[in-house]
Amino acid sequence: MLELVLLDGSERRFALAENTELMVGAAAHCSVRLVVLDVSRTHALLTCRGGKVIVLDLGSTNGTYLNGRRVKEAEAVAGDLLRFSSVIAQLVPPGGDRSGETQVAAIGGGTGSDGPGPGLRPVTSDQMPALGGDSLDLLLARWASGGQGAQVGLVEWLVGSRGLRGAAVLEMLGCEVAVVAAHGEVSRVLEDPECAELVRSSRGAASPEGVDVTLAGQHVLALKSAELPVLVLVPGAATPDFGELSLMARLLAVARRLDGAPPGGPTR
Repeated sequence: MLELVLLDGSERRFALAENTELMVGAAAHCSVRLVVLDVSRTHALLTCRGGKVIVLDLGSTNGTYLNGRRVKEAEAVAGDLLRFSSVIAQLVPPGGDRSGETQVAAIGGGTGSDGPGPGLRPVTSDQMPALGGDSLDLLLARWASGGQGAQVGLVEWLVGSRGLRGAAVLEMLGCEVAVVAAHGEVSRVLEDPECAELVRSSRGAASPEGVDVTLAGQHVLALKSAELPVLVLVPGAATPDFGELSLMARLLAVARRLDGAPPGGPTR
C-alpha cells in the first residue's frame, strides 16, 4: 500500500491499497479533487498493483508528469514525484515522509556580488518569460534525483533557469537568522544588516507578499509569508511578476516539505 501526498501546502493524503484506483481531476466525483483551473475534469487515473502505481493520463489538456517527464502511461513507485499540470504530489509509504539534506549557515555567508534600482513594476516587456513546463520539469527532475536539499535545488534553478542574478532562502532559527540555501550574486545582500531585519519582520506577513527593497545598494525582491521562510531574489535583466512570485512561493512550500520541514516550522 502507498499514499499519494499533495505537496500544495494542504498535506492531503490519499491511500492507494492493492488493486484500488484513485481518479484525479477537477470534477466533483474524483477521489482526488483538484479545484485548479489548469487541471482537467478527469485528469489521470492511478491504480496500485504489485506495490507499484500505474499512472494513466486521461487525455488531460496540460499533461501528467512523472519525475519531470510527461507520460501517457507509466509505472511509479514510492518516492516518485507526480505532477498533474501545476499540482505536485508524491507517492510515499503509509504515514511516510521524504526528507533531504539542506545546508544551513549563519547569515553573512553566500556566494557572489551586485545588481541595480527599485520599483515593483507592472507587466512590461522586461518581465520574466512565462514559466513553461520544460523549465519546471528541470526542477522536478532535480528534486526526484535527490543528492541535495530541495531548497538548495530551488535557488540554483531560479538562478540557472529563471534568469535571476541571485536567490536565497532565509529563516529564523530561535533568535538567529539563518541562510538555508543561497546561490548566485547574493553575498553582499546577505551581509546587509537590513536583510536580517527583513526576515525578523516577516513573521506577521500576509500569505505571501512580495516586497521591493534596496539592500547593499541593490534592487531586491523579498517574498515574505507567515508560514514560509523569506525568499530573497536579485533580479537580472527581467523581473518576476506577481503570478511568478506566487508560483515561487508554492515551489518553496513544496521544497520545504521535501526537506522534511513541518508546516510553519524550521528546516530539519
